Amino acid sequence: MKVLFATGEAWPFIKTGGLGDVAYSLPKALKEKGVDARVILPKYGQIPEKYRNDMTYLGNKKIWASHYNAYVGIESYELDGVIYYFVDNMQYFSREKIYGEKDDCERFAFFTKAIVETFDITGFTPDIIHCNDWHTALTPIYLLERGLNNIRTVFTIHNLRFQGFFPNQEIEETLEIDRDKYYQEDGLKYYDMISFLKGGVVYSDYVTTVSETYAEEIKTPEYGEGIDGLFRKFDYKLSGIVNGIDGNVFKINSKSKEEMKAKLQKELGLNIDPNVPLVAIISRLDRQKGIDMIAEKFDQMMDLGIQFILLGSGEAHYENFFRWKESQYPKRVCSYIGFNQPLSIDVYQGADIFLMPSLFEPCGLSQMIAMRYETIPLVRETGGLRDTVTPYNEYTGMGDGFGFRDPNGDTMLKVLSYALSIYKDKDQWKKIMENAKARDNSWDTSAKKYIGIYENILNK
Repeated sequence: MKVLFATGEAWPFIKTGGLGDVAYSLPKALKEKGVDARVILPKYGQIPEKYRNDMTYLGNKKIWASHYNAYVGIESYELDGVIYYFVDNMQYFSREKIYGEKDDCERFAFFTKAIVETFDITGFTPDIIHCNDWHTALTPIYLLERGLNNIRTVFTIHNLRFQGFFPNQEIEETLEIDRDKYYQEDGLKYYDMISFLKGGVVYSDYVTTVSETYAEEIKTPEYGEGIDGLFRKFDYKLSGIVNGIDGNVFKINSKSKEEMKAKLQKELGLNIDPNVPLVAIISRLDRQKGIDMIAEKFDQMMDLGIQFILLGSGEAHYENFFRWKESQYPKRVCSYIGFNQPLSIDVYQGADIFLMPSLFEPCGLSQMIAMRYETIPLVRETGGLRDTVTPYNEYTGMGDGFGFRDPNGDTMLKVLSYALSIYKDKDQWKKIMENAKARDNSWDTSAKKYIGIYENILNK
């Protein structure tokens, strides 16, 4: 089975979020199960030189894009047994940002055309193209337009908030497809605009999102981002498959939890105390992540006797808030504004509780990484957080974290207070840590589910 994984980003070449992690880990897991899985993405200017310099040039051609013959080059790089193809066009991809440019419609329409028109250069004609998020959502349309009806498509939504909205006149001017055919409610039309993502939902053979709960949530007005009715209509070809994490990326340290906690406290200038509960958050700082709840109840959280670490960046008013709190609570609060990969691993390994009170969370990887390092997640039970964290039951000893439903600070504070009461009982806390570490969050089960979907649509 030949699968081409089409994505706007892939770690370690380029990454802005969870999609980058998935685009590395899932094809690798598929490959290990006998699928000839390969990845295609743009050759961005920000890709580190160490990868750019070792790419193999495969060829180039001109393709018709936005009313002119555009250059497309293909280069390849093999990593951990997976072949990556890079679509080269400096005009489109040598930019300051990988997303958020004024001509994103043209850039990613070009990228999608390149995906379906360069099989002659790569020598790889897939049975299935697995598309991801709005950047590759037009792939099923361009396959139809070019008569490539033998290639099947799966479309995965990693975050529905970003749909690729553009003015409707781009249908003729940039996408160069039939307006009467595609500018429909069951097409690209979104009010008086177009949504790339709708194209992926409507025209692909199967649609997945990154957890079972989120697949149900997006059928509701609260989470459906204006197209919940579309998901109810196409319910027959929609399901949720939770992401996994790669154990080779998040390797277990041989040092004890106590040693890692002391190392982290020293590194970040906190009081070195093995008994104080250390609560951490690693997050993009925006409303979706539940930061307002933390800000509202911050002083009351500190009154519970905790230390607090923030690692992240985002909206300026949140960044300033956490800087202020660090100054208010010397040696008890550390606010690291920015991102630091090695430090993030130290935080996962050294903290006691990992706080993740998201308003919505399609899947989330941080809670799974934390559990691997015996750091106990406290999450809002939504999307993938609900599917991957089982609230602890002190009467049965079952469970690997703590959860709450209502998206308000009072509820979060109450559950944190309860978690800290359990933390004082070292035997119970050790049991939760063991449960968390034992949870299988690998890609093994999820990769099998994707293979099942591939087989089903190929056998139709």
